[in-house]
Amino acid sequence: MSNKEVKAALKSAREAIRNKEYKEALKHCKAVLKQEKNNYNAWVFIGLSAAELEQPDQAKGAYKKAIELEPNQLLAWQGLANLYEKSNQTDVRGDLADVYQKLLELYEGGDKQKWCDVCTKLVELYHQEKKYIEVAQMWQKLIQVKQEEGAEKAELHQLWKKMIQLLKDSTQNQDKTTEQLLLTAFEHALNSVDAVPGEDHQNLYKDFIQCLSKFSHEAARLEEACNDMMTLYPTISYPLEVLCLHFIQSGTLSEEALDHFSRLLELDASSGLGIIGCGIKCLQEKKYKEAIKSLTEGLQKTSQCPAAWHYLAEAQMKIHKHRDAVLSCNKALEAFGTPEGPGLRWKNLTLQLKAKALVKTADVDATEEAIKALEQV
Repeated sequence: MSNKEVKAALKSAREAIRNKEYKEALKHCKAVLKQEKNNYNAWVFIGLSAAELEQPDQAKGAYKKAIELEPNQLLAWQGLANLYEKSNQTDVRGDLADVYQKLLELYEGGDKQKWCDVCTKLVELYHQEKKYIEVAQMWQKLIQVKQEEGAEKAELHQLWKKMIQLLKDSTQNQDKTTEQLLLTAFEHALNSVDAVPGEDHQNLYKDFIQCLSKFSHEAARLEEACNDMMTLYPTISYPLEVLCLHFIQSGTLSEEALDHFSRLLELDASSGLGIIGCGIKCLQEKKYKEAIKSLTEGLQKTSQCPAAWHYLAEAQMKIHKHRDAVLSCNKALEAFGTPEGPGLRWKNLTLQLKAKALVKTADVDATEEAIKALEQV
């Protein structure tokens, strides 16, 4: 078979594929390979035809042979990506990610839109695998490419919001890098909102504050975000509620914290957290009966502040209601569950307070229970 005949056979194979005559295409390709066993196009056409004939192993082998011959040519990589995308087998995901990475490398200096399309697919794949750091890094790179291409502010805003959506589920098991990329995405999204103040901006701020509240080491950033939102939306109680809960849980009961409790009650007189804050203030001022009244009322209105049960037990201890204090400690411990970080500190403090209350009841069984409580600290 001469060069002219090889070209004619490849043309016939291409025509056969166009006409969906895949078996015919295979015949032409095999004829070419008898003459030129390293013909790149023939192997690519075999891969495509075999895939259409539902012969995935043959298709994969053909594409890999083509890649071996010309590793920086696009066609075989594109074919392999299509093959893996159609596969129902979960074990090809790792291979597909490698193929996408290679396609990104090949598209990088040329077709930016195709680069973005492949990047989006790779991010979706990483997200399915819960590989959040890879999701964050790739999506940030996509935004960078869009910025370099001169994308409009509105498009970039939607991309930052998409990044938030992709990473929000990962706050429980996140590493520091992904966490910071998520918070950065929130800040960019907030800065790129058109209408400020506005509903979209307000909802984004709420989500940002909720996210920050999950990271105990971001206390300063949380306080700043809450204060900024209060300035922009003075009639919205949400940032004040988060800030008050933060002050209670962190044990930071400064004049500033007490002022925030008062402001919250001015906005919403029935706020459970505001009433709890009022009770804590009474406890500090040694108005123990008023503290018990407010803390009990506040706890009836909200279940999101287990530390308030500890403060209630403290107040009950002060007026020698030791059995009531034990019950309040039990409620606190039930609400804390199996905490980490600041919650663990509260649990230990509550166990110590419970032990003290049990000893004060002067009951023989209670003393044994007190020892058990201390053993859990």
